[in-house]
Amino acid sequence: MTAVGRPGLSAVAPWVAVGLAAMAAMLLGWTSLQRHVQAACDGLEWPYLTSCPRGDGPVPERVRALQARIAVNPGDSTAWLTLAQLTTQPGGVAPLDDDAVLAMATRVAGENPMLLRVLAARALEREAWPEAVTLLVRLVQDHGDGDAARALAALVPHPETQAALQAALKPGTTWLAPVLGSLASVKVPAVLAMPLVAQALPLKLVSPQTGQALMRDLKAHGDWQDAHALWLALVGGEAPLIFNGEFEQGFIANGFDWELRDTPPTLAGAWVQQPQLGAQGRVLQVEFTGRPVALPVVRQVLMLVDGDYTFTGRFMARQMRTEQGLVWTFTCVAGGRELARTPALADTQGQWRALDVALTVPPDCGGAVALQLQTQLGSEALAGLRGQMAFDGFRLVPR
Repeated sequence: MTAVGRPGLSAVAPWVAVGLAAMAAMLLGWTSLQRHVQAACDGLEWPYLTSCPRGDGPVPERVRALQARIAVNPGDSTAWLTLAQLTTQPGGVAPLDDDAVLAMATRVAGENPMLLRVLAARALEREAWPEAVTLLVRLVQDHGDGDAARALAALVPHPETQAALQAALKPGTTWLAPVLGSLASVKVPAVLAMPLVAQALPLKLVSPQTGQALMRDLKAHGDWQDAHALWLALVGGEAPLIFNGEFEQGFIANGFDWELRDTPPTLAGAWVQQPQLGAQGRVLQVEFTGRPVALPVVRQVLMLVDGDYTFTGRFMARQMRTEQGLVWTFTCVAGGRELARTPALADTQGQWRALDVALTVPPDCGGAVALQLQTQLGSEALAGLRGQMAFDGFRLVPR
């Protein structure tokens, strides 16, 4: 995946501050964990604990009460867990040693998610990145902790966490998907996670659903090269310049397949289907209903290096009532400059006809070119048209 690489420092630096700010906000929320403990106790959500402490009173009084309980029962995991959570309160657990309290709490309640949160928050405060990443990964992997997923997402742009994040990617792990899904919530661009994604793909840790969501975000931010590199990895490593140009497969959403308008059938000016037409196989068929047509009717974004190309295909039309017909156009996604368009396509009385056009992609097009179906006249789309047109055998080859 040559297009998926580590962003340069200039690209990462502005987002490091954003990620750290997001983490700080989460830490402020985590200092109130003790209130969540009390709510869980009141709701009888912790049947595995021997009892639940009361969360009121000054910290020193609560510490003394917990000490008394521990003196009677040194293995009281609830008391040790509550002491551990009090290390996040103003004044801490003085005169007790915080590290000793946390060490003992870990011995008696080491897998408790509340304790893992406390330990992760402390590791983040100390900027102990490997420890913080390990604890956050455990919270996401074993407990489905959404806050931990967001904290890890905020760490993605931080250069000092990269080694720890990459080390946590192992066969069978499941923490990466929720972290990728949390990037937008902490305002981290998806492109900054691509080094992790590149490492995760050979381990089969990126599901098609996760990949589709990630490609959608990458495309929305104009990161076409990274999105296409991910697409190629998900479809097996290579693809023709026009994907699914024979229209034999259903369309894959959010990638680099054919894109359709999401319009209710009762309102659509054009219905797009893929019927089987005998020996022709499946085709792209567009039925125009007379209602206004949203343009483009269909499109596919192609990733093309600058140079000369030839586009070929076939079309067939029945009962088309149109002034100047339909066209396929090639347009730079960035800026919308049109590069080429086919001759106008009109009624063929049910006969298949060839279509072709030559185009040149200039270096300043940015690599992303939209192939899209539209009316020759914009006014005709507003007025609506009727009839049926089908397409098949689309190919694009360098000249």
